[in-house]
Amino acid sequence: MMTELVSLDRHLMLLLNFDGGKWIDTFWYTFSDGRIWFPLFAVCLFMLWKTCQGTVRHKILFIIIFSLILVAADQLSSGVIKPLVGRLRPSHDPAIDNMLHYVNDYHGGLHGFVSGHATNTVAITTWLWLIFKDKRTRICMVIFALFTCYSRIYLGVHYPGDIICGAILGFMLAYFTFKFTGKYFTVGTQKRPDLILIVLFMTLLLITIYSTLKTFIL
Repeated sequence: MMTELVSLDRHLMLLLNFDGGKWIDTFWYTFSDGRIWFPLFAVCLFMLWKTCQGTVRHKILFIIIFSLILVAADQLSSGVIKPLVGRLRPSHDPAIDNMLHYVNDYHGGLHGFVSGHATNTVAITTWLWLIFKDKRTRICMVIFALFTCYSRIYLGVHYPGDIICGAILGFMLAYFTFKFTGKYFTVGTQKRPDLILIVLFMTLLLITIYSTLKTFIL
């Protein structure tokens, strides 16, 4: 059974990873760089602060819990599971590495199960999903998470299985923590968090412009 799953994972990897040309390469490489999303993360923290009702102490505690989820997601995925399982990234797997497309010679670290990007991103989007109940906002969150996860496959550094398991881990961490602690906080709103959406789309626009400039001008 395990052999069949590994074979399926490799087959899907070869289907989803391809050379899309310089523009696509630049887009996904830039999208996958967490540093470009720092402004969005800062805005999310600000909106969480505003949304949480109660005293300053309640707000601070709510932000701390959210931050601890991200620390736990990162440490579990990269600090515990990756070295414990020891599964090679596709970019380091002799069975498939020479058949993949890479961008800027980026191959990532040695081990790839589970994906830290998937774990962290899904943890964040799950937490926000549970708070911001506006339908359009939720759709944008899902698309953002899917884009982030796929970027790792396009870059050749994670198998689909790495992504799926990382996403499940991130969801479980955020969902069950929220369900356990949420009863102590007054959160949840139908109001659309316009500032989050504006920064999200502005960042996407910036990535698009940068990809275009680098492809056709720079």
